[in-house]
Amino acid sequence: MADSPEAIKKATRLYLFIGLILFGGTLLTVAVAMVPWMDVGHHGFDVWDMVLGLCIATVKASLVALIFMHLNHEKRLIYWLFGFGLIGAFFMVALIALAKWDPIRYNGFKTGVPGSEKIVPFK
Repeated sequence: MADSPEAIKKATRLYLFIGLILFGGTLLTVAVAMVPWMDVGHHGFDVWDMVLGLCIATVKASLVALIFMHLNHEKRLIYWLFGFGLIGAFFMVALIALAKWDPIRYNGFKTGVPGSEKIVPFK
C-alpha cells in the first residue's frame, strides 16, 4: 500500500488512468453495438458483435480485478482459487448449454418405444 504522499499521488494517477480506460471501454462497447460503421460481421447485432463486446468486457474485468481488487500483488493461492472459480463457471455454462440438447421435451416426453417418435403429453 501507499506509505508516502508521492506513492499516494502515483496510485491516484493510476486509478484515474484505469478509470478512464474503463470508461473508454464502455463507450467502445456501446459504439460496437450501436454505430453502423463499427458493425462487425453481418448488418445489425450478430454473433461477431457479441464476441467483440465480450472481449472488451473481459479486458475491462481483468483491469478491475488486477488494479482495483489488487490481484496483481497477491500470492499464488489467489490465482489458483480464481482459476478454479473460472473452471467452475465454465462447467456451469456448459451444463446450461447442454440442456438445449436434452431429449426431454417441455410439453411431453418421448415414449422410448423403438420406432415411435410420438410425444406423449403430461397428464
